Amino acid sequence: MMQKLLGLLLVLSTLVWGEALDRTGPYLSLGVGYATLEDDGRMQTQKIDPQKNYTLMGGAFINKYLSVELNIDYFEPFTNVENENTTTTFIVDVGAKAHYSVWHDRIDFYGAFGAGSILWKEKLNGVSQDDKAGVLRGDLGIGFRAVEWLTLNIGLRRYYFTLDHSYETKDSENNPVYNYDRFNMTATSAYANLEVQF
Repeated sequence: MMQKLLGLLLVLSTLVWGEALDRTGPYLSLGVGYATLEDDGRMQTQKIDPQKNYTLMGGAFINKYLSVELNIDYFEPFTNVENENTTTTFIVDVGAKAHYSVWHDRIDFYGAFGAGSILWKEKLNGVSQDDKAGVLRGDLGIGFRAVEWLTLNIGLRRYYFTLDHSYETKDSENNPVYNYDRFNMTATSAYANLEVQF
């Protein structure tokens, strides 16, 4: 009896895994990542602790090779061990993703490029400040499609952005001097997400 049951499972799995799957239509994914921040000295520290980030993405396959998507990424506050400066980061972008599927479309190698906006809220030397700027996103990963409608994606995402910071100091005669700094920054996330296709 056990041999017949194993044989039936083998036949069913061959049928399920043997057919190429449709990759057209909309999808939605939720994910979590482990993120690092390279701040170009803005937070005035040598070490910024990594944090979790959470992603919500909606998109649509145009065909099996190309999809478009809207991505929302929230990063838990980055902190450091040298001072009390912190920052909370929120990114929204739109992008295009190129796919290359193998093994009956069950394994999907992908690369994406996106552009959008970053919202940055920091506490720097006891002063809170909000900022925003344009952002570019690059993404590389691999997807494992378990069933026709469910995929597990594992990848690496990097955001590139520039933030300006203006502040006032006093000269030797106590007159205000306005200063302006520019910081070229990156946020990098190693992530996993579950993608549901409709």
